[in-house]
Amino acid sequence: MAFSGDFFITDSQGNTNAPRIHRYREEEELANIKGANYFNNAVNGASGGGYGLRNGDVILVDASDGTSFLKMAVDASDNATVESANDFA
Repeated sequence: MAFSGDFFITDSQGNTNAPRIHRYREEEELANIKGANYFNNAVNGASGGGYGLRNGDVILVDASDGTSFLKMAVDASDNATVESANDFA
C-alpha cells in the first residue's frame, strides 16, 4: 500500500526550529512503512501540498504488525526516509 494522508495526524505544531510529532495508522507491515520514500507525500515540498512533514520530525506508527517511533530525514529534494526507528512488540 501507499501512504494515505487520511491516517496521518500532526499532534504537535512546534516552531520552525523544533521537530514535530505525528501519528500514522495503516493496515500495512512496519517493514513496508519504514521503506525509503514511503512518506514522500507527507512532505510539503517546494510545490506545496503534503502534510507538513519536516526533517527531524517523529512519527508514531501503528501498523498491522506492530508499533514504532520513526525519526524522519527529509533531504533537499523532499525525499523522506527513516533515519532511525524504535519498534515495540
